[in-house]
Amino acid sequence: MPEEGTRFGVQIACAAMHWPECLEITQAAEELGYQSVWVPDHYTATPDGLTPDIHLPLLDGWTALAALAQATRRVRLGPLVASATFRHPGILAKLAATVDHVRGGRLELGLGGGWFELEHTSLGIPFPGIGVRLRRLEETIRIVRALFTQEAVDFEGEFFQLRGAVSEPKPLQKPMPPLVIGATGEKVALRNVARYADHWNTYCPAEWYPAKLAALRRHCEAAGRDADSIHRSVMLPLYLEEDEAVGRKLASWGRMVRAQGDAVREWFLVGDEAEIRGRLDRFLALGVGTIIVQVDRRAGNARTLERFAKTFLR
Repeated sequence: MPEEGTRFGVQIACAAMHWPECLEITQAAEELGYQSVWVPDHYTATPDGLTPDIHLPLLDGWTALAALAQATRRVRLGPLVASATFRHPGILAKLAATVDHVRGGRLELGLGGGWFELEHTSLGIPFPGIGVRLRRLEETIRIVRALFTQEAVDFEGEFFQLRGAVSEPKPLQKPMPPLVIGATGEKVALRNVARYADHWNTYCPAEWYPAKLAALRRHCEAAGRDADSIHRSVMLPLYLEEDEAVGRKLASWGRMVRAQGDAVREWFLVGDEAEIRGRLDRFLALGVGTIIVQVDRRAGNARTLERFAKTFLR
């Protein structure tokens, strides 16, 4: 069973979902005892996790968060994660502060470097190499933190220059909402986590997790920081029952990560109760504090969250 204090969240994969379904899932998650609800920050959908479908409807994440804030009372809400490639840091800071006010101080500010090339090139948004994207992410984090905590900000960076920039109102949460960094890269991305994050989120099978955690500890040691002071979460797609569509998604992920069989299944909460419980226990034994289950456009998501909660959250 999950240890006392383990948190559970829900990520809504908004592709092909209409607003009533997103609202139903969020309100169900709150009533069932999940602690957080997250939305993606994308402009092109990948319904099987790999293949893009530019014709699928996809709700804007920040707009959805502001609306969900008005429809909930307790659950914390955030993007998982907002791409630093999409917005100037000053605009991002304004969005985040506004949503934190709208929801009464319940924002979790998730940030990442961006990864999906097609949604950039199709919209004419620059998509540089990973090194540039991660340096841009670091500047974004530094600027947002400064705008949240200083009266006026001067900044001279590789990508951004600010002259006496002021961002008001500041967030309700002081000094700022918890900063969640989504990262898997062991050399640079996890270094940003060690330097700046309150919360590290990643997306990987349990077999890969120890190496990433070891890399984070090395970066934290270099930064003079206690790695255990950073909250840790993983996101896992939730499918309590297997069918043909789930089989296709497993196969798609297998092609993406060049794996098969059990190695692919480790990415998913799929199978019988014993298999799913074993997968959860492996992450919890490694010090993961929050399990975020991802639900997609399949029918009956609220019922699936209820079944999962009754079996694994109690």
